[in-house]
Amino acid sequence: MDGIQRRLTRRHFLAISGGVIGTAILAACGATASPTAAPAAKATEAPQATTAAATATTAPAAAATAAKVSLDFWNPAGDKLGKQIIDSLVASYNEKSTVATVKNTVVPDENNYAKYTTAISAGTPPDAIMTYWYGPIVSWAAEGFILPIDDYQEKMGIKKEDYFPVVWQMINFHGHLWGFLQEFDFDIIGYNKNLFKAAGLDPEAPPKTIIDLDAMNEKLTVKDSSGGLKQVGFCQWIGRDFAYTLWWRMFGGGFYDNVNDKFTIVTDPNIKCLDWYNSTGKLLGGPDKVTSFTNLFTGGADPFYQEQVAIGMQGEYNPIAWPDSAPKAMDHLGLAWPPTAEGVPYGTGQTDGGNVFLLPKGVKNPSASMDFMTFMGGPEAVLKWNVEENNIPPVKAVALSDDFAKATPLMKPWIELLKQDKMGPAITSPLAPFFFDHLSTAVQEVLYGKKDSKQSLTDLTQVMDEEAAKFKSSHPNW
Repeated sequence: MDGIQRRLTRRHFLAISGGVIGTAILAACGATASPTAAPAAKATEAPQATTAAATATTAPAAAATAAKVSLDFWNPAGDKLGKQIIDSLVASYNEKSTVATVKNTVVPDENNYAKYTTAISAGTPPDAIMTYWYGPIVSWAAEGFILPIDDYQEKMGIKKEDYFPVVWQMINFHGHLWGFLQEFDFDIIGYNKNLFKAAGLDPEAPPKTIIDLDAMNEKLTVKDSSGGLKQVGFCQWIGRDFAYTLWWRMFGGGFYDNVNDKFTIVTDPNIKCLDWYNSTGKLLGGPDKVTSFTNLFTGGADPFYQEQVAIGMQGEYNPIAWPDSAPKAMDHLGLAWPPTAEGVPYGTGQTDGGNVFLLPKGVKNPSASMDFMTFMGGPEAVLKWNVEENNIPPVKAVALSDDFAKATPLMKPWIELLKQDKMGPAITSPLAPFFFDHLSTAVQEVLYGKKDSKQSLTDLTQVMDEEAAKFKSSHPNW
């Protein structure tokens, strides 16, 4: 079978979609309305921040009278727009700060995590770090690579009630506050209205239930005389991977109890969801047929944007890239909330994380590092990033403000979904990376007919129990 697919991050998408996006916000679109095409990108000014969880701190008295210290800030923002924004924010901080002068050091996304932890382990850490993915954060905390920032919480004005609940769980776990989220991400579905019309489906009626989705998938999937796929209606792992977490929640399932810190793998909703993956695989002729189909798209081409997949996943960061990634399709692409299984409310969602600012172990001047991180996690920086990148702010008052809505009209279906307050949190276990690797294997074992869904999830539970026991033995205080 195929090897484990790497989880498709937001930055990976932007890198393969052309990269030149600009700071534009295109025309508005509703939950199912097709966005209108926009010609050239126009710069958008960020609205004035109304409130934010972190507020700028005053430099300690000793630091205020001393020369500014030098800080090295490592981040993966090598993409054009991300680097442009980070460069601007660092320059703004350097101009205003009496505490520090920050050097913006880009560490390429493909190997930044290894460089981060190698430097920290060697006792030569950067003074602050930022990630484009949440995945390793909890394991870094457990391994001691990053420091809790509880001592700075009151001074920085960080309040739980200012954040969306799913966000607070991602930065406050195991009894400590660990950093700032700059933004967070979650998917809804995109669909091709022209392909809907060609299949005899209503282009203004995307699926709201899994039953609807399955029925549409049959009509939208086209095969050649040998059973090869010419067009795919929908496939859970096209454009994402086998360990993608959204669909399990759409069945009322999930894999981790963040409150009690335990994995919950063998449940009826999870079994039903994996059975559904298998039925999709059979409809499409098996996972190898799907792989043969996706292998036709080279050089970063996306079959959804090439109009060969009718229904695909879209993060809030995708539509601003449509002029580059889908110039021929963008005038007939629609957006809708993910369909749900029976008994699960329409308007349910799932986040896997976002960009995080962290304080590495061993920094020489933690107060100065925190002063910089306070700025980067504060209203000016967070608002600038999320308006220009079309991302979701972690603070409720900003994300739900009229000013933000006006500045980011393409965000409407995501923000409306967020308002439903049915968002599932990211897994806050240090074993999450290990789990996702083995979940991918468990899904493929079912798709290839090696195990049924219950057996595969049962075996996964045993693997996780064994790994948890080993982890607890080596980390007794976690």
